[in-house]
Parts: sequence; structure tokens; C-alpha cells
Amino acid sequence: METNDKRDAVSRRTGLAVGLAAAGGVLLASTGRAADAKGGVKVTALYNAPKDPAAFEAYYAGTHMPMVYAVKGLARVELAKPLPGPGGKAPAFYRITEIWFDSMASLQEITSRPEWKKIVEDVPNFASGGATVLISEIG
Repeated sequence: METNDKRDAVSRRTGLAVGLAAAGGVLLASTGRAADAKGGVKVTALYNAPKDPAAFEAYYAGTHMPMVYAVKGLARVELAKPLPGPGGKAPAFYRITEIWFDSMASLQEITSRPEWKKIVEDVPNFASGGATVLISEIG
């Protein structure tokens, strides 16, 4: 797992657990709440390249994401697959996932549920490359 003095690193297992990815492109799911208003919080998972990208995508879309989208109370989920940078430089991460919560209290309540714990336990089944996770205030 990557660490940085400006970021709080989360253990690999916890970091992978809160991250989400999607099969292909960018996907946005929203409940219409204003999670982007001050007081909101987001978790960003920066996934490193997996050992088998096709297996990662298939498992995530077919098994993992249905569990995530069943979780009640998420304000928004944004999933992206970075493109090459200027000059064709490979992106630093394979996937970027953001999960938005209305508040820190909401994040803590949701991530303490048994259904979230099952999601946590499932992440090592597809995220073989590891991840860096950031928790940020919105605004």
C-alpha cells in the first residue's frame, strides 16, 4: 500500500474494503441528496492495476457492485477508469472510486453495518493490486 505524509493511510484490508470500482467507463449513482454540500464526506479509493483486469471487472460488476448498491443511505457513488495522460502516459491508477456520505456520522453508521462488513470481506476477491484510500471533507 502506498503511503504519503499528507494523507492518512488506511490498512490494506480496510482500504480495499471501502473502495468500489465498475465495469468499464464512468458510472454515477445518486439519491438526489446534496452530499457535495459542506458537512459531506467522501471516501476515495485509488485502485492499483490488478493482476488480471478482466477478472477484476467481471467479478466486480457481477458480484461486488450488487452488494454495494444494496446499501441504504449512500449519498452518491462515482466510479471512473482513468485514461492515459498527455503524451500517452499510463494513468497512475487503474480505477478511482468515490463514495459520498451526507456526514461523518453517516459514514460511521453505514460502515458499521453487517452488510458493509460483507463488502469489506469481499474486496480481496477481486482487488489483487491493492489500493490507497482517502477520506475527505467536502467543501
